[in-house]
Amino acid sequence: MPASTRRALGAVVAVMGVVVVVLGAWIVVKLGPSGEVLFSATSKSPGTLVVPSEVLNVVDVPARVTATRRHGGPVSLTVASSTDARAILASSAITSVSAVHYPSGTLDLRTSGSGSLADLKTADIWRFAVQEPGSASLVVEQSRAPETVVVTSGDNTALTDVTVTLIWQDRAWFFEALAIAMLGAVLASFSINDLWQGRATAGPGDVLEAKTSEVTS
Repeated sequence: MPASTRRALGAVVAVMGVVVVVLGAWIVVKLGPSGEVLFSATSKSPGTLVVPSEVLNVVDVPARVTATRRHGGPVSLTVASSTDARAILASSAITSVSAVHYPSGTLDLRTSGSGSLADLKTADIWRFAVQEPGSASLVVEQSRAPETVVVTSGDNTALTDVTVTLIWQDRAWFFEALAIAMLGAVLASFSINDLWQGRATAGPGDVLEAKTSEVTS
């Protein structure tokens, strides 16, 4: 392989290694040793807040869902199978979490429906429920997926100005990001060293290229 081609390839690999190092190190810092990712958004629309299975069960680790009312008041979180939750919510006014954005840590919210919410206390579809003043949270395991979390005020009163937070945590993510950063460092160091050695010692290919250049000129 000509020395110039080898140097070009080495430079490309070195740049790729540096990029991988920066990306991996950034993810390591972002995740922290706990391997935690957090997303949140505030809904201003009146109605029920819903975290559907498309978001709740997006990764195979437990999801912690927290809802907080800015001006206080009771907050109720309930969990049911997605089919049952859709049936009972029907055409009620709801705000759904439609997407998560990493690394910004934001959530997309989508509103739909306009009807009043049915009395959830009379339904027997809920697998788990928790109600607290001001803020409440629960952890949803993935073994029962697909499931949906429904956030209400605990009665038929529509929620307004409520913040929902989703947290997933897996320490393996931290170590995977660390391994990526280390791999990038190895690639970059070997490539840079090879480029340096190539500059220090001109090989036969360099001499041949130089003579060829002199002849053609």
